[in-house]
Amino acid sequence: MKRAIETCKKSGLEKKTEIDRCFNIGLKYWTEIQMGIDTVDFDPTRDVIDYYKTVKPLFKSQIEYYNLVYQAELLRPKESPELKEFWIKEQERLTKFIHENQEFYSYYKSGSTLLDEEYFLSTGFTDDLGNSLYYDNFIALILAFERYMDYIQKELSCL
Repeated sequence: MKRAIETCKKSGLEKKTEIDRCFNIGLKYWTEIQMGIDTVDFDPTRDVIDYYKTVKPLFKSQIEYYNLVYQAELLRPKESPELKEFWIKEQERLTKFIHENQEFYSYYKSGSTLLDEEYFLSTGFTDDLGNSLYYDNFIALILAFERYMDYIQKELSCL
């Protein structure tokens, strides 16, 4: 997947076309993983945790990242002063996400495995509305937002 995305990025396509193609590459590989997951004989604990903590977020983060970039490219203002303000507000999205999910963010970034079984094997966690939380999606968002922050920094440095 990474090789296909790198090849796409080096192909000299128009920016939005490149973003769209990279998104579709990530989606293609994620779909292949999903279709093949039923044939995998997981170790009841460690393999399942690894899948939800590492594998699934890696693929989903590619999709999330290119979705963020595509939306930004569609919504970005044309004028320079407004453009800088736009990218600063986009940076604030990551800060807000981290703040709202501080407990899990700190746990994940620390590399701890102490609560892995609770986070990745059970569905005992719910949000304020009683909806089940799936922490693999949080990890995918963390990874996507971190890459998106690099993208924002690059855009700001060009202003």
